[in-house]
Amino acid sequence: MFDTIVVAVDGSDCAKNAVKAACQIAKPNQAKLIIVHAPQAETTAFIVGGPAGYHELLTAPSHDELEKAGQKILDEATAIAKEAGCEAQTDLHIGDPVRQVLKVVKESGADLIVTGRRGLGSVASLFLGSTSQRIQHHAHCACLTVV
Repeated sequence: MFDTIVVAVDGSDCAKNAVKAACQIAKPNQAKLIIVHAPQAETTAFIVGGPAGYHELLTAPSHDELEKAGQKILDEATAIAKEAGCEAQTDLHIGDPVRQVLKVVKESGADLIVTGRRGLGSVASLFLGSTSQRIQHHAHCACLTVV
């Protein structure tokens, strides 16, 4: 039914659940699985920051810090996929997550995007809006949002 599945991750519990759900779909369909993460200075502060990321919000992470934090998130997601019996390709793009995920979807010809319903929590979503909603709004393929 699905040939290529893109799962967008941000390090949140819902994103980890999205990886598990994507694997449940990929395995019986023998689909290719691509895990995508697009770290941004604003969101990475919540992931790698000190108390609630306050220090990092005042001093934005460098490009290298974004890449390092992003790779850590991809490594965790890959481990979850492997534990679920799936091999996954990873893709790290610094920038707007919606644009980057949709770019990977277009380039790979993916026919399903899996995202977590909630990412970094209600505080971050006040600043950033809902990435999963924006992906669904602009996607030209099936989307699955996981809690």
